[in-house]
Amino acid sequence: MAVRPLVIGILFIGILVAIILSITWIDKTQPMRQPDPLAPAAPGANPTTPVPPPAQQP
Repeated sequence: MAVRPLVIGILFIGILVAIILSITWIDKTQPMRQPDPLAPAAPGANPTTPVPPPAQQP
């Protein structure tokens, strides 16, 4: 009787299902990517800082 291949097959399918469930079971309320706090921001990217006016040509 082939018990060992049956047990190995059931374990393989169980591990595969666990991996798929762990990939799909992600908390959607958390942001996916945090912005880098040390990265330089483009002018006007932060709404709390005013955008400097453009330079006037003489």
